Amino acid sequence: MSSATTPPVESIAQYLQAQAGLTHVCVAYSAGMDSHVLLHATAQLLHDHPDVSLRAIHIDHGLQTDSEQWVRHAEYVCDGLNVPLVVRRVEVSLGTDGPEASARLARYAAFADALHTGEQLMLAQHADDQAETFLMQALRGSGPDGLSSIPRKRTFAGGYMARPLLACTQQSIADYAQLNGLAWIDDPSNNDTRFDRNFIRREVLPLLRNRWPAATQTLSRSAMRSAAAVQTLNDVALEDLSLVRVKDSSELSISGLNALPRERCYNVVRLWVRQAGLRMPRLQDLRQLVTDLLLSREDALGIVNVRDYEFRRHRDELYLVVGATAANEAFEHQWAAPYDDLLIAETGQILSKAGCDAQGIKLPSQGSLTVRSRTGGELIKLGEPAFHKAVKKVLQEAAVPPWQRDAIPLLYNDGRLVAVWNIAVAIDFRVASEFA
Repeated sequence: MSSATTPPVESIAQYLQAQAGLTHVCVAYSAGMDSHVLLHATAQLLHDHPDVSLRAIHIDHGLQTDSEQWVRHAEYVCDGLNVPLVVRRVEVSLGTDGPEASARLARYAAFADALHTGEQLMLAQHADDQAETFLMQALRGSGPDGLSSIPRKRTFAGGYMARPLLACTQQSIADYAQLNGLAWIDDPSNNDTRFDRNFIRREVLPLLRNRWPAATQTLSRSAMRSAAAVQTLNDVALEDLSLVRVKDSSELSISGLNALPRERCYNVVRLWVRQAGLRMPRLQDLRQLVTDLLLSREDALGIVNVRDYEFRRHRDELYLVVGATAANEAFEHQWAAPYDDLLIAETGQILSKAGCDAQGIKLPSQGSLTVRSRTGGELIKLGEPAFHKAVKKVLQEAAVPPWQRDAIPLLYNDGRLVAVWNIAVAIDFRVASEFA
């Protein structure tokens, strides 16, 4: 039997049997048909497995006027199946990515908060969903990473996110629901073809199936082949990333990136971004990265803004700059003896007495230090014989990127600069060496 026409109960059974050491399962139950079939079949399969606990979670987005009716239906169904139910209510803030993406982000955040360590969260996406996602990604011009579409299983929030129905068509799921007399609630928003996915589901896929009856299976197979290709590309990217990563740093070597073929360079950057937990850059972002940063002069100060983060260059290193780190807020704090840990709220840094000891900073036994950010023109007394050096020059020689310099704390005692935190200590405030 073709994997694309596997009956739901068989597909779920095969998935469960392949999970070594499975102890906790949570079904994402929306009260719709697909998730009802997933919950019903999973409950039947685990009935004789008391060593595996099963529960369900229902997310109330509050987007429908009758969402409370959905909650009551979920409670009724779960009570009939003797499955514990968790209900989480979320607020969907309509961001720039549209209502579908905003609802998904809110839903996934609730899933992550509710999931137990090692638990498997099972979602009801199926082969038709896979085909729709493949088409959507293709129309966006995605590469293999996007075309691989929906993964069958991946790590998620200390546990796993699984989709055991990906081998099943929508029709096979509907057949199961009818055969078992299941009742569900249809989401009216699923008929709104203003949304891209609904348009593909209601308008595009039926046309494709009329011409090519196996379109769903074929597109799903293409997604699986893309996923296999992505795995190979990721293996290569891991090797390349280990070669171009700056030693003892999270940054990348620009000369190392430039030595790679362009597509491998793109894959390394994508993997680097993914490991940082950030959304993927678009192809135009990567092209701009090459022209504005990788191929620019070493002293260039270009920025490539990718919505949630920035790529920046300093000398031969490429940086990921996230959120507020791109623009530092000025600060000034008093740090009094006996020098308990000092949090600089503007930057998130913590100054400690142990940190001073490690840098050889001689703290005054009484009074306090002023800790502030740079304002410009600062001098620090260094060397033997002593001389004054511009803090700007000290930071340049320490290879501190320009956008990080204003976040580095300067310590003052009665107006005299004691130290540039973790960079330099004034000669008059250094702990005398026992070997001097």
